[in-house]
Amino acid sequence: MTEIEYVPISAVVGLDSLPTIDLINQYTKEKTKEIINYLNWEKSSNELVSFCRAVCETEVPTNFDFLIDLNNQSGGFEINAKITQALWNGAMPLNIIDLGYKTITIIEFENGIPECLNSLKDIDDADFKPRFALCSKSNKENVLSELKNCG
Repeated sequence: MTEIEYVPISAVVGLDSLPTIDLINQYTKEKTKEIINYLNWEKSSNELVSFCRAVCETEVPTNFDFLIDLNNQSGGFEINAKITQALWNGAMPLNIIDLGYKTITIIEFENGIPECLNSLKDIDDADFKPRFALCSKSNKENVLSELKNCG
């Protein structure tokens, strides 16, 4: 069976919930380029910090051109988005979103965060039911089918 590449967007993560250098140091003392990038990062207004449970292994950074919205009659809309950072298990900056792990992603939207994503709940209050996901336009029908069948 072929893996369908998409990244769910299940909840927003507040900046105060992001890992500190002390937490990262519990995993490693090495300062990889991903760790340095994360520690020097400042959130911009067109970035969303979100939570997902990874359904596929995806290298970071990676671009997507479609946002699935199961509440949208057409299933979503075209968008220019880039996952710029991934925090494995919510704690360790890596260059991949690792299959099966809880991951915090930093998503940069070229034209600002879509209004529909304002309905996302904070990670502490989320129900994690599938509604939003990033994917490629060419994969959207497969992703829509998978999300509708797992909800």
